[in-house]
Amino acid sequence: MIGTITAFLISYWFYKSAEATGRNPLVSAGMGFLSYLIPCIIWTLTVTPSLRDAVEHNPGTLSGLFVNYAYILVGVACAIGFKFLHFKQAKS
Repeated sequence: MIGTITAFLISYWFYKSAEATGRNPLVSAGMGFLSYLIPCIIWTLTVTPSLRDAVEHNPGTLSGLFVNYAYILVGVACAIGFKFLHFKQAKS
């Protein structure tokens, strides 16, 4: 649920930024959504299983919370980086 809300917020952020810079808002919103979603999926399929295995050996720590929501942090970081690269080109 938190990941879905985050994806929609990022899409909205890209949409509004595109409107302000004169770019196509729907294309930019789609790019924002994908710049969040693709890293999330890659992280979930490649890194999360090994992290969950490590947490099973040491239960009761806060690392379990990190494992469950790390994909959101990775996706947000990638979307922020992509946004600044994408809209930096529009200004020059």
